[in-house]
Amino acid sequence: MKQERKKRTGSQTGMGKKHEADELNKLLSAWLHSSIRIMDVRHIRLEREERLQPYRLPAQAFVFVLQGSVRLPTDDQDDTRHSWYVLHGSKGLELNMTPSERGIEYILVLYKVASLSGHAVYNLPPVAHGFVPTYPVMLYQKLQLLEQAWHDKDTLSKVQAQGRFYDFAYECMRQLQEQKTRTPARDMVTQAIRFMQVHYAESITLERLAGLLECSPRHLTRLFKKQTDCSPIMYLIQLRMDKAKELLRKTDATLQDIAASVGYPDVYFFSRAFKKYTGVSPVHYRDSLYSSAFVRDIRLDNPLSLSEYSIDSISSALHTDIEDNNHYQNYDEGILRMNRNARHSMAFILLLSFTLLLSACSGTSSPAATEGTSQGTNNTAEQASQERVLKDALGHEVKVPAQPQRVIASYLEDHLVALGVKPVAQWSVGKNSVQGYLQKELKDIPTIASDLPFEAVLNFKPDLIIMDSASMVEGDKYNQYSKIAPTYVVGSNMNNDWRQELLTVGEVLNKSSEAKQALSNYDKKAVEAKARLSQTVGQKTAVALWVTDKNVYVVNQNLSSGDVLYKDLGFKVPQVVQEISKTAKANWSNLSLEKLAELDADYIFIVNSKNVSKEEIIKDPVWAGIPAVKAGHVYDFGKESSWLYTGTIANGQMIDDVLKSVIQ
Repeated sequence: MKQERKKRTGSQTGMGKKHEADELNKLLSAWLHSSIRIMDVRHIRLEREERLQPYRLPAQAFVFVLQGSVRLPTDDQDDTRHSWYVLHGSKGLELNMTPSERGIEYILVLYKVASLSGHAVYNLPPVAHGFVPTYPVMLYQKLQLLEQAWHDKDTLSKVQAQGRFYDFAYECMRQLQEQKTRTPARDMVTQAIRFMQVHYAESITLERLAGLLECSPRHLTRLFKKQTDCSPIMYLIQLRMDKAKELLRKTDATLQDIAASVGYPDVYFFSRAFKKYTGVSPVHYRDSLYSSAFVRDIRLDNPLSLSEYSIDSISSALHTDIEDNNHYQNYDEGILRMNRNARHSMAFILLLSFTLLLSACSGTSSPAATEGTSQGTNNTAEQASQERVLKDALGHEVKVPAQPQRVIASYLEDHLVALGVKPVAQWSVGKNSVQGYLQKELKDIPTIASDLPFEAVLNFKPDLIIMDSASMVEGDKYNQYSKIAPTYVVGSNMNNDWRQELLTVGEVLNKSSEAKQALSNYDKKAVEAKARLSQTVGQKTAVALWVTDKNVYVVNQNLSSGDVLYKDLGFKVPQVVQEISKTAKANWSNLSLEKLAELDADYIFIVNSKNVSKEEIIKDPVWAGIPAVKAGHVYDFGKESSWLYTGTIANGQMIDDVLKSVIQ
């Protein structure tokens, strides 16, 4: 009799495993080949004293029990499910709810499944399928969104409610299936990843994520790092930045819209985060796609394979998705970039070990190594004694060769050339996109991606690596670089004082006297140019603008070419530039058409990335009222010029451009 009861219970409730699977497959098939129409969404709360009468479902329904319990319609009186239980019932199923100490509370979602012809489908005998979800809080949140959309009077919200229903139903089915196939620890990480992939545009904190998964933030972080080699928040940042890059590549959406769509209501904070993650600002990233001779189409539509749950597909693309810009257009501090994962790091370590082994066997890996090997151990000891120990901006004590022969210093090539040093590689963005103004000296120097991928650096066999800022060695990157060669970090900030930067590089390269002489020569040139301008044109206002296919940017009065115009050459700062520079942290800031029309500049120097003539640019009526345009004092220079960069060579060429343009 007992066995007969169990058999009948499984048949009536659908809780038998085989029957449950069959019914679930039928339900999924009905959804795939039919349309869903929500009938009602009810959030029911009753006090303990209020007894809910048995209720027969008028349609297909999901019931999410929050407080109290639901007794399933079986012959087994103990077949009762308590709080945080999800039940799916067909039309005609009778529900019996029993209050808990705090009463009864549940959410009821009634819906109808119809074929494309409008006829009802999936008319089965009254059955119930239920389970205790692994992450009930997540389901509860999805139901709240569904409830809000359904009860909103706006017609569009009703459409949104349909999508919310599918989202909730999918999550129910997914949790039910994964309970049978995954361990709780793996499922917790999977659940966090899935949640971020769906809700990355929302405000997500570690505490909120841990709360949804009903664990502590520390426990979630530990599990997440163990399985993905990064923290949940770092994964979220990377996911958001990849989504932003995709929007910048494939749409003409404004920065404000893109920022909001990836979870940053503040466009300025988004720009800082994007700059920190990619190395360039979002506007420069987008402009590079239009102004470069190449356009990359790196596909990161699915940044994390759900079958693998790894971050390889993203981290491996970091050094190939490089933008057309350099350090001198940097935004200031933002969010840290994510470290490479364990698999990528292991590949790098193996490559490093293999290369070192070959070097040890051959003894001819570089000019410096060849010389040292031919002289024997005495010469090796002599070279070691000539090493200098210098402390860098991050406090590392770095053993620097007395006379480095193979230097890599991405973003710092201006200083190297000024000191008479040729690097073994120069930074580039894409294929042969380099600093045009330095190519007379560096034309034969091979290129390296500006973010210095480990493997590429290793292939050049440097004896010294110089980094311009702390952002380039975040996470474990410093340790990785230092395994290749002594690594010295010049400054802790993105925008270091370029003068001090030159002096520091000079000290590291054992060329302090040359650095001081280069600065002295530049200062002398700037003083003479300032005097000539003062005598010729007097106190006039000037501005540097960067014009691209899409936007106009104005230089910060304290950075890049703004520093040259206003401090070194003595031009007055236009009111518009002063206003923008008060809050701007970037070298270049977007200039609205309204502000462009208000620009009170007597001279305009344009960095022309629009690939049209200067006359074509300024014929727009917005430019008509600017004093410089009226007077014909507008001068343009191409991207190959030095106006987007900083250093004694870049600044010296800017001074030459100004004198040639203004003093005719």
